[in-house]
Amino acid sequence: MAPKVTPPTEVLKFEGSMDYPIENRIDDWGLNPEQQETYVELFRRRLVVENLWDPDEQDFFMLRRFLRARTYDLDKATKMLNDHIIWRKEHHVDTILQDFYFTERDKFLAAYPQGYHKLDKQGRPVYIQLIGKINVPAIMECTTEERMFKFHVQEYERCVKVIMPVCSKLANRKIDQTFGIMDVRGVGISALTGDVKRMLLKFTKTDQDNYPEMLGHICIINAPAIFRMVWSVVKGMIDIRTQQKIEILGPNYMDALLKHMEIDAIPEFLGGNSTGTLLDDVGPWNNAELMARLQIDLEALRQGRHTQTHPAQQLSQARSFGRPSAEGSFVTPQASMVLSMSSVTGAAGPGNGAAGGVAQAAIAQLTTIAEARSRTLVERVKAIEARLPLKQEKVQTVRDGVSVRSAPEGSLLNRLEVVEEALDVVLSAQETLMTQTEQQAAEIQALRAGQSRLQEQTAHAAQGCCTIM
Repeated sequence: MAPKVTPPTEVLKFEGSMDYPIENRIDDWGLNPEQQETYVELFRRRLVVENLWDPDEQDFFMLRRFLRARTYDLDKATKMLNDHIIWRKEHHVDTILQDFYFTERDKFLAAYPQGYHKLDKQGRPVYIQLIGKINVPAIMECTTEERMFKFHVQEYERCVKVIMPVCSKLANRKIDQTFGIMDVRGVGISALTGDVKRMLLKFTKTDQDNYPEMLGHICIINAPAIFRMVWSVVKGMIDIRTQQKIEILGPNYMDALLKHMEIDAIPEFLGGNSTGTLLDDVGPWNNAELMARLQIDLEALRQGRHTQTHPAQQLSQARSFGRPSAEGSFVTPQASMVLSMSSVTGAAGPGNGAAGGVAQAAIAQLTTIAEARSRTLVERVKAIEARLPLKQEKVQTVRDGVSVRSAPEGSLLNRLEVVEEALDVVLSAQETLMTQTEQQAAEIQALRAGQSRLQEQTAHAAQGCCTIM
């Protein structure tokens, strides 16, 4: 365990950003929440004096991670954070999510399989590495060490700025650590020699110096006997507390892994039930429907803006919009909008007064209408796909001069209904065209049949004339 820290002699409140309450427990350094908050506030004041305080980037939990990495030593933590700020400027880290494009990502991940895949039981993002499948020549062929390093940093930034805020929102508490799985099946001593060992050391130092205290726990699976020799080399690169977070498991790892994860979160290639590969980046952060319901603006997070936007704007910005979600279901604009409206009235739930009940009733009614209209469209699309020109009654948008759309004019649902009506017109036209085409085909077939009969009659008549002659 970490060395115990002397409790502060005063009680201070943190005067910066703290989106979630501090965990109500004694931490590994023997400090209760009140004492942790005091130390972080003392740290913040030191940063103000040193002109290092950035209220937009440095929230309570970030400062606490740097403090913990230096055992709550204010001098050492200040130097560490100052070095981190310099490092970010030198490597242009603040904009790496926007201006670095790792176009060789798929080839690189095929040569070095790694990536995020769902959450553990504590709500932490799970990062998986298949070390035994590393193909060093293929890595060197598809990218450079510099670009690989930038991608490594970019993934950390994405975790800090996008993935962890999403996980925190889902858990309704701060999530600032990951759960790791490292599969070392097939790893030999040669995997940690030469350039590989040098790069690993560089990456490890970068992680510890700039993204401290982000590893919650890691399970190293399929560890052969020879791995202990490899481990004796690797563990010298990491601190003692990190070593204590590492669990080394053999080929029969599933029971131990299930203590940390649900079977449905463990990928199939590790013996679980979750589909998807490491290329797919499976997780709630890639589910546009869920992001809309939580009112999370992923683009704002990528830009470093800790703000939320209206669900409809999120839907238009989500890169997975109109594509299969992380769970394999197709996310339609209609379904996302309905979920979004439900989230808007989330505060108006049980125990929040009559206004909440009215709002929920209205949303329920609109949801029923929207679902019915969606089913109609789906049925008509299936009918067209099956080439069954069944003429369905067109939805009337105006009756006796009054609009019969279900949603208020200008609302999100109203806009979506307009789109649906346009689609309805297109489908009707398509149905009509198909019907006409099939009618014309039938008429042509009938005409050809008539011509064939006429030719046969003419031929018979000609044969009869010849016989008489």
